[in-house]
Amino acid sequence: MGHAMMISTGNQRSIQATSSPVAWLFLLTIETKDKPPLHLVNNNEVFRSNGIDYQPFPFALNLPSDTGERLPRIQIAISNISNEIIEAIRSESTPPVLTIELVSSAFPDIVEKRLDFLTLRSVSYDATTITGELEVINVMSSGFPSEVYDPIHFPGLFR
Repeated sequence: MGHAMMISTGNQRSIQATSSPVAWLFLLTIETKDKPPLHLVNNNEVFRSNGIDYQPFPFALNLPSDTGERLPRIQIAISNISNEIIEAIRSESTPPVLTIELVSSAFPDIVEKRLDFLTLRSVSYDATTITGELEVINVMSSGFPSEVYDPIHFPGLFR
């Protein structure tokens, strides 16, 4: 049985209304090692949230239901209208990390839902669309320490 998502008090009225001028928007942040982050919104104009201007960019998310059995995988489709995203994906030796936030136009600084530590996997693209799968980085399964200390790379430790 799924859990109901808690909505902030300010946005509860717009959820319960039969019609409302309030729009719900997904904010997408794409972070790579060598370039500044890209901030995108699935909107037709610039949207400001928590001091950051999110650029209008068409993208769609397919959010799975949370079964609790395994980490969720999210399907993403981004319109390939700019080389900026393709370059960010191609130029990195490690996949970019993405963050998705859900906000309303009425209260843009209140993040209702945040999915972070997402890695872009299984990327494919053509002239019109970039598609991929976002998977949660499972920090609990990472080894600790994450480095391997051996005499070749850390000779100072093995005197």
